[in-house]
Amino acid sequence: MSDYLDFITSAHSLYSRYYNEWRLCINSYYGGVEYKDGQYLRAYQSDLNTSSETISTYSLNDDGVVDGKSRARVSYGYDQNAVVRGDVDVSRGSFYNEKLENTPVYNYVKLIVAEYNSMLFRTAPQRMLPETSEIDDFTLDVNGEGDNLTEFMSQVDVMTTIYGVCHVECYKPVGSDIPKWKLHSPTDVTNWDYRYDLNGNLLLDKMVIQLENNDYHSVYRYYTPSTIETIWVGQDEDYMPPVNSDELEMFDDFSYRIVQENELGYIPVTTIYQSQKVYNGVGTTVVQDVAGIQRSIFGDSAEAYAILTYGAHPSLVLDETTAQMNDGQVGAEPGATIQVQAGLTGESSYVFEYVSPDLANMAEIRIGIDSKIDKLSQIAMLRSEDLIKSSNSGQHIEVYDDKLAALIRKKATNLENAESNLWDTWFDWTNQQKPDDFSISYNRQYNKRAIESEMAEIRLGMDILKQYDSMFGVNIPDEIQSFDTEAEALAEARRLGGSGSHSHSDDAGNITYMPFMTHDEYDAAVQAIRDSQDTEEDTEFKDEMRDKIRKRLRQLLDATTTDNGV
Repeated sequence: MSDYLDFITSAHSLYSRYYNEWRLCINSYYGGVEYKDGQYLRAYQSDLNTSSETISTYSLNDDGVVDGKSRARVSYGYDQNAVVRGDVDVSRGSFYNEKLENTPVYNYVKLIVAEYNSMLFRTAPQRMLPETSEIDDFTLDVNGEGDNLTEFMSQVDVMTTIYGVCHVECYKPVGSDIPKWKLHSPTDVTNWDYRYDLNGNLLLDKMVIQLENNDYHSVYRYYTPSTIETIWVGQDEDYMPPVNSDELEMFDDFSYRIVQENELGYIPVTTIYQSQKVYNGVGTTVVQDVAGIQRSIFGDSAEAYAILTYGAHPSLVLDETTAQMNDGQVGAEPGATIQVQAGLTGESSYVFEYVSPDLANMAEIRIGIDSKIDKLSQIAMLRSEDLIKSSNSGQHIEVYDDKLAALIRKKATNLENAESNLWDTWFDWTNQQKPDDFSISYNRQYNKRAIESEMAEIRLGMDILKQYDSMFGVNIPDEIQSFDTEAEALAEARRLGGSGSHSHSDDAGNITYMPFMTHDEYDAAVQAIRDSQDTEEDTEFKDEMRDKIRKRLRQLLDATTTDNGV
């Protein structure tokens, strides 16, 4: 039982390795209080030793220019977890906290995630779903929180872009026959285990999802192919779970659980990767790199704030006598008269000067920030105004568009596959067969030029189909043809691999001509060609290609027009 509880309450080695990276990514997306509480600035010894109460607080605008002055309002936290728990000592104020409060956050992560998401969901996904009341109710409220299917999958896309991976649980709420989908970030899934079956297929064997964690208790959902368990682990001996169920059992000190049978025989959780899987349960995303650059820019902005705070307002150093002679009213105002003691031996004996650090580093910091912003745009494959202005031709910009189009296509494909897998689980829960005409299609194009490019590909496919017919077969009319001239009949006979012609006349004496010497030869030649072309493989290939072209044309039409658009 101890190994069982250890697996549930402990964390996977990859979870421990990537947890801080995941927290940086999500805090970079949130910005604001979450980002400042993350304390992503380097703390210098002078920052920690300098009390913020002795230094005025200066607020900066987006250009780094001072636009306000006030006293610092600070609270000191040892680390991010301490801040989240509220375990802070508000009596300790330092200049480090002042920098956290006043350094602007350039939130490029939120901008990039929103840009990708808007491209992918520029038009709603096209779905072919069964028309039942259950499906209608589910698609209007997928997660029990009022989100419809498209809104929910949009959230999935946002989370996979931020973390590189997320998990969607398909579960049946108590007392309901309609399953729901629940989105979990990788920080929620604390432990997991995969195995290979006899055929070499990778299967999820165990998974632990942390539903709640506070000073009172921790709540977990533990999945295996045979059971679904809800587990409460209390913090003291007086703990009792806040549930009332006959199935609740105590299995360890302060630990309780409810065990249910897993009717599906597999774990109903779909793991969705943004692009490439790094490890099982760990994916890669450009946000990981962008968040690092954003943090670096945040640090540079803090350095600029510190230089401005310490350097733009110099410290006054003077001796005691000079201070007394001026009643302590010595300032740096222009035109001020300051009395000092005369030198006794011809040399100055007073101390009176303003001391401040050099501000030359401000220019270097600003240049560094601009350079990092430019590199950040390149990594994210987004056009910047500087890129457009500096480009001598459209070829440079087209490279960005091609890379971005590939990224959007990959995201669309991953979401299509993920949603299809989720629907498989949904139909399994409801004991229904997935329809043969079930289909999901996400938008793969993010601008009009990309749509024009796909239309060109479709036209190319149609041309290939025509060339296939002309290369591997002869065009045979649906009905026997007759011609007004003998030359036309002779030419048709040669096209069909024969020769000669024959004629027919009607009651009015009008003469028409037909290929081959006799009508029977003409019929036999046409039938022979039809038999040679109507192979099962040939027919299947052409029908499949036609169906794909029709289907994609319909999807593009639905995705790019409205009912009033044509």
